[in-house]
Amino acid sequence: MRIYEQRNKNKRTSNCPTCGNAGHMWMTCPVPAKMVALKKQGKEPDISLFAPWSQSAWGARQPEGKLYYHDQIFRTMKRQLEKQQLRIEKREADKNRRSLPGVQAKRKTSCGFCGGDNHNRRNCTVMNNFVDDLTRASQNYRKKFYERLVVGRGFAEGALVAVGCSYFNLKGKWIEDYEGIGIITDISWDTVNLGLTINNWEYRSNLAVAVLVEGETYHGENPLGGMIEADRTVDKDGYSVDGEIAALFGNANRHGLKIQSVLAPSKNIPSQEWFNEGYTDCWHWITKKKKLSEISYYLLPLIKRWHPSTRGRNAGKLKARIAEYQSAGNHF
Repeated sequence: MRIYEQRNKNKRTSNCPTCGNAGHMWMTCPVPAKMVALKKQGKEPDISLFAPWSQSAWGARQPEGKLYYHDQIFRTMKRQLEKQQLRIEKREADKNRRSLPGVQAKRKTSCGFCGGDNHNRRNCTVMNNFVDDLTRASQNYRKKFYERLVVGRGFAEGALVAVGCSYFNLKGKWIEDYEGIGIITDISWDTVNLGLTINNWEYRSNLAVAVLVEGETYHGENPLGGMIEADRTVDKDGYSVDGEIAALFGNANRHGLKIQSVLAPSKNIPSQEWFNEGYTDCWHWITKKKKLSEISYYLLPLIKRWHPSTRGRNAGKLKARIAEYQSAGNHF
Protein backbone atom coordinates (compact mmCIF):
# COMPACT_ATOMS: atom_id res chain seq x y z
CA MET A 1 0.00 0.00 0.00
CA ARG A 2 1.22 3.46 -0.88
CA ILE A 3 1.03 4.69 2.73
CA TYR A 4 3.40 1.87 3.76
CA GLU A 5 5.58 1.55 0.67
CA GLN A 6 6.43 5.27 0.72
CA ARG A 7 6.77 5.57 4.49
CA ASN A 8 10.45 6.55 4.25
CA LYS A 9 10.11 8.86 1.24
CA ASN A 10 10.94 12.49 2.10
CA LYS A 11 11.29 11.47 5.73
CA ARG A 12 12.76 14.32 7.74
CA THR A 13 15.74 13.82 10.03
CA SER A 14 15.68 15.77 13.28
CA ASN A 15 18.92 17.43 14.31
CA CYS A 16 19.84 18.73 17.75
CA PRO A 17 19.68 22.55 17.86
CA THR A 18 22.56 22.60 20.35
CA CYS A 19 25.23 20.57 18.53
CA GLY A 20 23.64 19.98 15.12
CA ASN A 21 24.03 16.20 15.24
CA ALA A 22 21.22 13.74 14.47
CA GLY A 23 19.83 11.13 16.83
CA HIS A 24 18.85 13.30 19.80
CA MET A 25 17.47 16.72 20.78
CA TRP A 26 18.66 19.42 23.18
CA MET A 27 17.18 17.70 26.26
CA THR A 28 19.63 14.78 26.05
CA CYS A 29 22.50 16.39 24.14
CA PRO A 30 25.83 15.29 25.69
CA VAL A 31 27.86 18.20 24.27
CA PRO A 32 27.07 20.88 26.93
CA ALA A 33 28.35 18.67 29.78
CA LYS A 34 31.50 17.80 27.84
CA MET A 35 32.19 21.45 27.01
CA VAL A 36 31.73 22.56 30.64
CA ALA A 37 34.15 19.82 31.72
CA LEU A 38 36.73 21.05 29.19
CA LYS A 39 36.48 24.59 30.57
CA LYS A 40 37.08 23.34 34.11
CA GLN A 41 40.19 21.56 32.82
CA GLY A 42 41.45 24.78 31.25
CA LYS A 43 41.18 23.42 27.70
CA GLU A 44 39.67 25.04 24.62
CA PRO A 45 36.28 23.97 23.21
CA ASP A 46 36.32 20.73 21.22
CA ILE A 47 34.81 21.81 17.90
CA SER A 48 34.69 18.19 16.67
CA LEU A 49 31.74 17.58 19.02
CA PHE A 50 29.58 19.71 16.72
CA ALA A 51 28.07 18.55 13.43
CA PRO A 52 30.28 19.27 10.38
CA TRP A 53 28.07 22.11 9.18
CA SER A 54 28.17 23.67 12.66
CA GLN A 55 31.94 23.27 12.97
CA SER A 56 32.48 25.72 10.11
CA ALA A 57 30.47 28.35 12.00
CA TRP A 58 32.07 27.86 15.42
CA GLY A 59 35.57 26.92 14.25
CA ALA A 60 36.80 30.30 12.98
CA ARG A 61 40.17 31.28 14.49
CA GLN A 62 41.91 34.55 15.14
CA PRO A 63 45.32 35.28 13.52
CA GLU A 64 47.13 34.13 16.68
CA GLY A 65 45.29 30.76 16.51
CA LYS A 66 42.70 31.21 19.30
CA LEU A 67 39.12 30.26 18.52
CA TYR A 68 37.23 33.42 17.65
CA TYR A 69 34.11 32.20 19.54
CA HIS A 70 36.08 30.57 22.40
CA ASP A 71 34.28 32.35 25.26
CA GLN A 72 30.89 32.42 23.53
CA ILE A 73 30.93 28.64 23.02
CA PHE A 74 31.58 28.03 26.71
CA ARG A 75 28.87 30.52 27.77
CA THR A 76 26.34 28.98 25.39
CA MET A 77 27.11 25.42 26.49
CA LYS A 78 26.88 26.42 30.16
CA ARG A 79 23.40 27.89 29.59
CA GLN A 80 22.32 24.76 27.73
CA LEU A 81 23.54 22.51 30.54
CA GLU A 82 21.68 24.60 33.11
CA LYS A 83 18.57 24.37 30.95
CA GLN A 84 18.87 20.57 30.84
CA GLN A 85 19.34 20.35 34.61
CA LEU A 86 16.38 22.64 35.26
CA ARG A 87 14.19 20.42 33.08
CA ILE A 88 15.28 17.31 35.01
CA GLU A 89 14.56 18.99 38.34
CA LYS A 90 11.13 20.18 37.19
CA ARG A 91 10.15 16.71 35.95
CA GLU A 92 11.28 15.16 39.23
CA ALA A 93 9.30 17.74 41.23
CA ASP A 94 6.16 17.06 39.16
CA LYS A 95 6.60 13.33 39.74
CA ASN A 96 6.88 13.82 43.51
CA ARG A 97 3.88 16.16 43.55
CA ARG A 98 1.66 13.62 41.78
CA SER A 99 2.55 11.00 44.37
CA LEU A 100 1.25 13.13 47.27
CA PRO A 101 -2.12 12.19 48.87
CA GLY A 102 -5.07 14.11 47.50
CA VAL A 103 -3.43 14.94 44.21
CA GLN A 104 -5.61 14.06 41.23
CA ALA A 105 -4.76 10.64 39.85
CA LYS A 106 -3.51 10.16 36.35
CA ARG A 107 -6.30 10.20 33.78
CA LYS A 108 -7.74 6.93 32.61
CA THR A 109 -5.82 5.22 29.81
CA SER A 110 -7.56 4.88 26.45
CA CYS A 111 -6.43 2.97 23.38
CA GLY A 112 -5.21 5.03 20.45
CA PHE A 113 -6.39 2.38 17.99
CA CYS A 114 -9.88 1.27 19.02
CA GLY A 115 -10.75 4.02 21.54
CA GLY A 116 -11.46 1.55 24.35
CA ASP A 117 -10.59 2.25 28.01
CA ASN A 118 -7.94 0.80 30.34
CA HIS A 119 -5.55 -0.42 27.67
CA ASN A 120 -3.35 0.80 24.83
CA ARG A 121 -2.15 -0.43 21.43
CA ARG A 122 0.34 -2.86 22.95
CA ASN A 123 -2.37 -4.99 24.55
CA CYS A 124 -5.37 -4.16 22.36
CA THR A 125 -7.26 -7.34 21.47
CA VAL A 126 -9.21 -5.57 18.71
CA MET A 127 -6.00 -4.38 17.06
CA ASN A 128 -4.33 -7.79 17.29
CA ASN A 129 -7.37 -9.48 15.75
CA PHE A 130 -7.60 -6.81 13.06
CA VAL A 131 -3.96 -7.31 12.08
CA ASP A 132 -4.40 -11.08 12.06
CA ASP A 133 -7.50 -10.88 9.86
CA LEU A 134 -5.78 -8.49 7.45
CA THR A 135 -2.75 -10.78 7.28
CA ARG A 136 -4.92 -13.81 6.49
CA ALA A 137 -6.91 -11.84 3.91
CA SER A 138 -3.67 -10.63 2.31
CA GLN A 139 -2.23 -14.15 2.19
CA ASN A 140 -5.42 -15.41 0.55
CA TYR A 141 -5.30 -12.57 -1.98
CA ARG A 142 -1.67 -13.32 -2.86
CA LYS A 143 -2.60 -16.99 -3.19
CA LYS A 144 -5.38 -16.13 -5.66
CA PHE A 145 -3.06 -13.74 -7.53
CA TYR A 146 -0.50 -16.52 -7.85
CA GLU A 147 -3.02 -19.14 -8.95
CA ARG A 148 -4.96 -16.98 -11.40
CA LEU A 149 -2.33 -14.72 -12.94
CA VAL A 150 1.15 -16.10 -12.30
CA VAL A 151 0.44 -19.82 -12.77
CA GLY A 152 -2.87 -19.54 -14.62
CA ARG A 153 -1.62 -17.10 -17.27
CA GLY A 154 2.14 -17.51 -16.94
CA PHE A 155 2.53 -13.85 -15.95
CA ALA A 156 6.15 -13.43 -14.76
CA GLU A 157 9.56 -12.34 -15.99
CA GLY A 158 10.28 -13.85 -19.39
CA ALA A 159 6.64 -14.03 -20.54
CA LEU A 160 5.91 -13.00 -24.12
CA VAL A 161 3.03 -10.50 -24.10
CA ALA A 162 0.89 -8.60 -26.58
CA VAL A 163 0.99 -4.87 -25.86
CA GLY A 164 -0.93 -1.86 -27.09
CA CYS A 165 -1.08 1.88 -26.61
CA SER A 166 -3.28 4.70 -27.92
CA TYR A 167 -0.24 6.95 -28.44
CA PHE A 168 3.13 5.23 -28.11
CA ASN A 169 6.58 6.81 -28.31
CA LEU A 170 8.77 4.20 -29.96
CA LYS A 171 12.39 5.20 -30.46
CA GLY A 172 11.51 8.88 -30.55
CA LYS A 173 8.52 8.58 -32.87
CA TRP A 174 4.87 8.79 -31.80
CA ILE A 175 2.65 6.01 -33.13
CA GLU A 176 -1.14 6.09 -32.89
CA ASP A 177 -3.02 2.90 -31.92
CA TYR A 178 0.21 0.97 -31.54
CA GLU A 179 0.10 -2.83 -31.22
CA GLY A 180 3.16 -4.99 -30.73
CA ILE A 181 4.90 -7.77 -28.82
CA GLY A 182 7.12 -7.48 -25.77
CA ILE A 183 8.91 -9.51 -23.10
CA ILE A 184 8.37 -8.87 -19.38
CA THR A 185 11.76 -8.17 -17.79
CA ASP A 186 10.86 -7.12 -14.24
CA ILE A 187 7.86 -7.16 -11.85
CA SER A 188 7.67 -5.59 -8.37
CA TRP A 189 6.44 -8.76 -6.64
CA ASP A 190 6.90 -7.13 -3.22
CA THR A 191 3.97 -4.80 -3.89
CA VAL A 192 1.44 -7.57 -4.60
CA ASN A 193 -1.09 -7.03 -1.84
CA LEU A 194 -4.69 -6.05 -1.14
CA GLY A 195 -3.91 -2.46 -2.10
CA LEU A 196 -4.06 -3.43 -5.77
CA THR A 197 -7.85 -3.71 -5.38
CA ILE A 198 -8.24 -0.19 -3.89
CA ASN A 199 -8.71 3.08 -5.76
CA ASN A 200 -7.99 5.37 -2.79
CA TRP A 201 -4.75 7.32 -3.35
CA GLU A 202 -3.32 6.73 0.15
CA TYR A 203 -4.05 3.02 0.48
CA ARG A 204 -3.73 1.83 -3.12
CA SER A 205 -0.73 -0.10 -4.41
CA ASN A 206 0.92 -0.10 -7.81
CA LEU A 207 2.40 -3.12 -9.54
CA ALA A 208 5.45 -1.90 -11.44
CA VAL A 209 6.16 -3.89 -14.61
CA ALA A 210 9.02 -3.46 -17.10
CA VAL A 211 8.50 -4.66 -20.69
CA LEU A 212 11.10 -4.91 -23.45
CA VAL A 213 9.57 -3.73 -26.74
CA GLU A 214 11.64 -3.65 -29.94
CA GLY A 215 14.90 -3.30 -28.04
CA GLU A 216 13.76 -0.63 -25.55
CA THR A 217 12.52 -1.10 -21.98
CA TYR A 218 9.28 0.58 -20.95
CA HIS A 219 8.14 0.91 -17.33
CA GLY A 220 4.52 1.08 -16.23
CA GLU A 221 2.39 0.84 -13.10
CA ASN A 222 -0.56 -1.54 -13.21
CA PRO A 223 -0.25 -1.83 -17.01
CA LEU A 224 -2.68 -4.75 -17.24
CA GLY A 225 -5.61 -2.67 -18.48
CA GLY A 226 -6.03 -4.76 -21.62
CA MET A 227 -6.20 -8.06 -19.72
CA ILE A 228 -8.60 -6.60 -17.18
CA GLU A 229 -10.94 -5.12 -19.78
CA ALA A 230 -11.05 -8.46 -21.60
CA ASP A 231 -11.98 -10.18 -18.34
CA ARG A 232 -15.03 -8.00 -17.65
CA THR A 233 -18.55 -8.76 -18.84
CA VAL A 234 -21.91 -7.02 -18.54
CA ASP A 235 -24.88 -8.73 -16.91
CA LYS A 236 -28.51 -8.50 -18.05
CA ASP A 237 -29.03 -5.39 -15.94
CA GLY A 238 -26.13 -3.56 -17.54
CA TYR A 239 -23.73 -3.91 -14.58
CA SER A 240 -20.06 -4.75 -15.06
CA VAL A 241 -19.02 -8.16 -13.73
CA ASP A 242 -15.37 -8.88 -12.93
CA GLY A 243 -13.80 -12.17 -13.92
CA GLU A 244 -11.03 -13.87 -11.93
CA ILE A 245 -8.29 -11.58 -13.26
CA ALA A 246 -10.26 -8.31 -13.16
CA ALA A 247 -11.22 -8.99 -9.52
CA LEU A 248 -7.55 -8.79 -8.55
CA PHE A 249 -7.25 -5.14 -9.57
CA GLY A 250 -9.14 -1.98 -8.75
CA ASN A 251 -6.95 0.61 -10.42
CA ALA A 252 -5.52 -0.53 -13.74
CA ASN A 253 -3.64 2.22 -15.54
CA ARG A 254 -5.63 3.48 -18.52
CA HIS A 255 -2.70 5.39 -20.01
CA GLY A 256 0.64 4.37 -21.46
CA LEU A 257 1.62 0.91 -22.63
CA LYS A 258 -0.94 -1.77 -21.74
CA ILE A 259 -0.46 -5.52 -21.63
CA GLN A 260 -3.29 -7.05 -23.66
CA SER A 261 -2.58 -10.74 -23.12
CA VAL A 262 0.10 -13.32 -22.42
CA LEU A 263 1.14 -14.99 -25.68
CA ALA A 264 3.72 -17.37 -24.24
CA PRO A 265 3.84 -18.08 -20.49
CA SER A 266 6.98 -17.54 -18.44
CA LYS A 267 9.12 -20.49 -17.41
CA ASN A 268 10.63 -18.52 -14.52
CA ILE A 269 7.83 -18.00 -12.00
CA PRO A 270 8.49 -17.30 -8.28
CA SER A 271 8.00 -20.08 -5.75
CA GLN A 272 4.55 -20.48 -4.23
CA GLU A 273 5.94 -20.66 -0.66
CA TRP A 274 7.59 -17.22 -0.95
CA PHE A 275 4.58 -15.72 -2.65
CA ASN A 276 2.05 -16.89 -0.07
CA GLU A 277 4.02 -15.60 2.92
CA GLY A 278 5.03 -12.14 1.69
CA TYR A 279 3.79 -8.65 2.60
CA THR A 280 2.83 -8.95 6.27
CA ASP A 281 4.70 -6.08 8.01
CA CYS A 282 2.43 -3.51 6.36
CA TRP A 283 -0.57 -4.24 8.59
CA HIS A 284 1.40 -3.90 11.83
CA TRP A 285 2.84 -0.59 10.65
CA ILE A 286 -0.51 0.90 9.58
CA THR A 287 -2.33 -0.05 12.80
CA LYS A 288 0.44 1.55 14.87
CA LYS A 289 0.13 4.81 12.93
CA LYS A 290 -3.62 5.06 12.33
CA LYS A 291 -6.85 4.83 14.32
CA LEU A 292 -9.37 2.12 13.49
CA SER A 293 -11.90 4.84 12.64
CA GLU A 294 -9.48 6.20 10.00
CA ILE A 295 -8.72 2.92 8.23
CA SER A 296 -11.82 0.75 8.65
CA TYR A 297 -13.60 2.35 5.67
CA TYR A 298 -10.81 1.20 3.33
CA LEU A 299 -9.50 -1.97 4.96
CA LEU A 300 -12.57 -3.62 6.47
CA PRO A 301 -14.11 -4.37 3.02
CA LEU A 302 -10.87 -6.18 2.13
CA ILE A 303 -11.33 -8.53 5.07
CA LYS A 304 -14.94 -9.14 4.11
CA ARG A 305 -14.00 -9.96 0.52
CA TRP A 306 -10.69 -11.81 0.77
CA HIS A 307 -10.60 -13.48 4.19
CA PRO A 308 -10.54 -17.29 3.77
CA SER A 309 -13.18 -17.68 6.51
CA THR A 310 -15.93 -15.68 4.80
CA ARG A 311 -17.54 -19.07 4.27
CA GLY A 312 -17.39 -22.28 6.24
CA ARG A 313 -17.53 -23.17 9.91
CA ASN A 314 -15.50 -20.13 11.04
CA ALA A 315 -17.64 -17.62 9.13
CA GLY A 316 -19.70 -16.84 12.24
CA LYS A 317 -16.60 -15.95 14.29
CA LEU A 318 -15.31 -13.71 11.51
CA LYS A 319 -18.68 -11.99 11.25
CA ALA A 320 -18.60 -11.31 15.01
CA ARG A 321 -15.11 -9.81 14.80
CA ILE A 322 -16.13 -7.61 11.88
CA ALA A 323 -19.08 -6.34 13.95
CA GLU A 324 -16.63 -5.60 16.78
CA TYR A 325 -14.37 -3.63 14.41
CA GLN A 326 -17.35 -1.60 13.19
CA SER A 327 -18.46 -0.87 16.74
CA ALA A 328 -14.96 0.01 18.00
CA GLY A 329 -14.41 2.32 15.06
CA ASN A 330 -17.31 4.47 16.27
CA HIS A 331 -15.67 5.22 19.65
CA PHE A 332 -13.79 8.20 18.23
